[in-house]
Amino acid sequence: MSDTTLKPPASQHVERAADFSNKYANNIYFESTPWDVKLTFGHVEQATDPVAIKHDFAVTIPWPQAKLTLFWLRLHVETAEAEIGVKIPIRKDLLPAELPQQESEQDDPTMKKFREIYERLRSEFLATV
Repeated sequence: MSDTTLKPPASQHVERAADFSNKYANNIYFESTPWDVKLTFGHVEQATDPVAIKHDFAVTIPWPQAKLTLFWLRLHVETAEAEIGVKIPIRKDLLPAELPQQESEQDDPTMKKFREIYERLRSEFLATV
């Protein structure tokens, strides 16, 4: 597999902070405000009963960075799939579920818009798996 790591433009100097650390997460919880989105990264802890999600750390980014991140993540995912020749498999029980109908949606334009966006994005996403 070739190295698909994208390098910053030559005019930028990138270095790691003294306290830089590399972590693994298999769960992300999202919280948004009008100004930014917080991504709380965690892992599934199977040694507990019941199995639990343990939150390890969070990163908050402004909306413009979140939008740029969507582009770069999609590029890396699609490039990885092209290199391995198959779609990255996702278990059916992890796919975004259909939203249940809520009576309160009928009178709430914000919730109606949320449902429209969710259903469109879900449909687009399911077409890629």
